[in-house]
Amino acid sequence: MTLPDLDVLFARAEALRRQGPAGRYAPSPTGDLHAGNLRTALLAWLQARQAGARFILRIEDLDRPRVRPGSTEKLLADLRWLGLDWDEGPEQGGPSGPYLQSERLSLYQAALQRLQDRRRVYPCYCSRRDIAQAASAPHGPTGIIYPGTCRALSPAERAARQARRPERLPAWRLVVEERTIHFDDRVCGPQHQHLGREVGDFVLRRADDIFAYQLAVVLDDALMGITDVVRGDDLLDSTARQIALFEIFEQPAPRFWHVPLMRDATGERMSKRDGSDALDLLKDQGMDAPAVIGYLAESLGWVEPGQRLSAPELLQDLGTDAIANLGPAPERS
Repeated sequence: MTLPDLDVLFARAEALRRQGPAGRYAPSPTGDLHAGNLRTALLAWLQARQAGARFILRIEDLDRPRVRPGSTEKLLADLRWLGLDWDEGPEQGGPSGPYLQSERLSLYQAALQRLQDRRRVYPCYCSRRDIAQAASAPHGPTGIIYPGTCRALSPAERAARQARRPERLPAWRLVVEERTIHFDDRVCGPQHQHLGREVGDFVLRRADDIFAYQLAVVLDDALMGITDVVRGDDLLDSTARQIALFEIFEQPAPRFWHVPLMRDATGERMSKRDGSDALDLLKDQGMDAPAVIGYLAESLGWVEPGQRLSAPELLQDLGTDAIANLGPAPERS
C-alpha cells in the first residue's frame, strides 16, 4: 500500500488555517444520540458560528465492532432535525475529507510509520492482565500506568515475546517523555499533566489492529485545520497526550473547550447504553426542535424553563463569553 505524503497534507492544513478558524463535532455511531450528545453538538456549533469558523462534522467510526448499522445516517438526520448545520461532512464533502475515520486508515498508518521510522514508538506484547499483574505497575489518577515492560526489549527479546503468542499482534506504544504538559482550557482554566508519572507510554495502535483514538483524533484535527475543539470534560485527561502528539508531528494544537457533561436526574452522566434521554424519547414526549433547544439551553442556565427557540435564535441571544463561563463540572473544580 502506498502511503500518503503527510508533509503535503500538513502544508494543505496550514493553508486552511490561514483562511480562518475551524471547529468540529465528531460523534461515534455506536448508538442513538441522547440529550448530552446533543448539548455538546449544540455547544460546538455555537462556538464555531460565534467565531465565524468553518464547522466540520466528522464521524469517528474506527472501532468497527461497536458501530451500529444505520447509526451514521440517523445521527446526521437527528442533528439536522435539531437545526444544526455544517460546512463540511460525510455527505457534502470538502477540502479536508474524507470525513469518516474508517476511510482515513492510510493516513493513520502513514503517521504510525513516521513514528516507527523515528523510533518514537515500540511494539508491546503485554495483555491487560499482564499489566494489571505487573508488580512494578504504578497507579496514576486514571488507573494503572503501563510500567514500560516492552520499551527496552532487544530484537531477540521481541521475537521471543511474539513467539509466545504468534496469533496476537503487538500493540504500538508512544515513548512518553518525562515532562509536564501545560495548557489553558477555555472553560476549565489552566491545566497540567506529567506524562511519565500520570500517563505512561500510551497505545497508538491496539493489539486488535485498530488505531487508537489518541492518534486518530490528533491527525484528523491537524489535517482538517481545526483551531478549536469543543467537547465533554470527560476527555480533559486525554488532552495532554494529544498536545504531545501535535508537538511530535510539528503541528499547532487547537484551543480546547471542555464543557461540563449533561447529567440525568440522579446526577449520573448520560449514556447511549442506557438510553438516557434519547432524542427519539424526547420526540415521543411531544417535544419538537425548538422545545429540545430550549431544554438544552435551560440545562446550561441560559434560558427560563419551558422556553422555546431555534438554534439560530439561541446563537443571536448568546453572550460572547457564555461558553467560556460554563466553568468546570463540580467534581473537577
